[in-house]
Amino acid sequence: MYTESVTQTFTIADIGKVIDCIAADLDMNAQSTGLLTHEQVKSYSADVKAMAQNGYLLEANIVLYDSTGEPIRAAKYEVSTDGSLLKAQRPGNNLWPRTPGGVLAIVVRYSQKWRALTDAQRAAFKQSLSTGWTTSNTDLSFPKLTRSADRTYVSNGWGVTKSVFQ
Repeated sequence: MYTESVTQTFTIADIGKVIDCIAADLDMNAQSTGLLTHEQVKSYSADVKAMAQNGYLLEANIVLYDSTGEPIRAAKYEVSTDGSLLKAQRPGNNLWPRTPGGVLAIVVRYSQKWRALTDAQRAAFKQSLSTGWTTSNTDLSFPKLTRSADRTYVSNGWGVTKSVFQ
């Protein structure tokens, strides 16, 4: 007989601390591009935090599109629930170009826990969010951009690895 146990050392507060780092990145991106207001950043950040704290977030992506709809910059935050080897770092590397006519968007990928919910459960959760999330067809591998590792954000084993695409 085989038994396995998993111990998680992180709390909802730890997840919130990590998402606050992503929110700081988004706020800096919004300021440098001129494409989102501080209120919009707060709404998106609150929704992403709710997704993460409920275990529904697999990854979050901040994507800068030019005026033709092409992604020209992106930051990918991949969730790790075993971030014991990650090093906590401070937000940064967010001076993105001012992009008149562009769009700064947040694109999320949901976890298996989200996919296991019923349609009614998903709808109820979406009702609690402050932003109207829609489906995206963005290729999150960003094939025309070059990926590089950037930094990690972690609190008590829950973390994200940030990669940037230029």
